Amino acid sequence: MVDAGLHPRRGRPLAVFQPLTILRGIVGASLWRDPVAVGLIVTSLAGIGALAAYVHAWMPSLPHLLPLHYNSQGSVDLIGPRTDLYKMPGIGGIVFLSDLVLGGFVHRRERLAALILLGASVLVQIMLIVATINIVRLAFGD
Repeated sequence: MVDAGLHPRRGRPLAVFQPLTILRGIVGASLWRDPVAVGLIVTSLAGIGALAAYVHAWMPSLPHLLPLHYNSQGSVDLIGPRTDLYKMPGIGGIVFLSDLVLGGFVHRRERLAALILLGASVLVQIMLIVATINIVRLAFGD
């Protein structure tokens, strides 16, 4: 006879799914106790929120088609709908989440590497904000 581990009088399930426990394991508990890391995380989230608010505030007054990219000679090589500006905060969010997960994995062993990842996320948010402001400014002919 083979014991499958299923006993009728034991009232607990075989496996319990706990999303918070899994998330803490992925992101790493040591990351949340580091004040510099938390500051970089908050700064990145504030940058994403500010960029989304900026795009949302300017959306009604923008023309329907915008020059979205310029080549090295300064001429337009990509024109798209104004709603494509919402991709900027989305790109920032993807970069932030990937840096957060990677930083959470490495923080316990390599604090500096994790802080560099989170700092890179802040720099990406700044670059996206500057790019979006330039797109909006150039849309009005400035």
